Amino acid sequence: MPTLLIIGAGSRVGQATAEAFANVGYKVAVASRTARLDPKFKHFVFDATKPETVPGLFKEVRKIVGIPSVVIYNAYAAHITKPEDPFETPIDQFHSSMNVNTTSPWVAAGESVKGFEDLGTEGLGAEGGTFIYTGNILNITVSPGFSTFGMGKIATSHLIQHLALVSYLDKPYKFYWGDQRLSDGQPLATGLSGPAHAELYLELAKDPKQRAWMQTFVKGQGYVVFPRQESWYPSS
Repeated sequence: MPTLLIIGAGSRVGQATAEAFANVGYKVAVASRTARLDPKFKHFVFDATKPETVPGLFKEVRKIVGIPSVVIYNAYAAHITKPEDPFETPIDQFHSSMNVNTTSPWVAAGESVKGFEDLGTEGLGAEGGTFIYTGNILNITVSPGFSTFGMGKIATSHLIQHLALVSYLDKPYKFYWGDQRLSDGQPLATGLSGPAHAELYLELAKDPKQRAWMQTFVKGQGYVVFPRQESWYPSS
């Protein structure tokens, strides 16, 4: 049985995704500071502000559940500042946000690849290995108050793009950025759909080929390509 690891497993995207993968035969491990999912999914205590603990998390998951062939990084830190004062963030808060949004994902992607290599072609099967980062529109746009949040997102977006298009072209490994949108291409300020994420993420994991690394998608429609948007001002 293949193994899925969800890092940052909450009651919406995490729960729906865990259920979807379990229903098709995956063993599911979930990692977060507190257990919020059905106890049938093995929970590992993990704090994404501490990237140095990521290798230990993967070691424990390997030992207790199995080597993950699919890893979904769903944790985030949405620190918000005054739009007119992007430098008000204390440096320790800045470091904490960057750890959650960029440094821990960087380490997790590296640990995922180590797992893919250890599983090998036979262990990965025809579907290969998959790493998915739950992102948003901030990798291609700016929005008032989201300077720090956006900096972390765009850095990790570059990582995903590089892994997908440069680093592992000759390997059966896939890397994705997931970004749910409204049907007109605008971001969802609230109301992300767990089932929509689960449906797309399972589809990406099952496809042995790398699709477009930036997976902008709409509930009920799946992957949709939208024009680049330079700025977004949320309605009050």
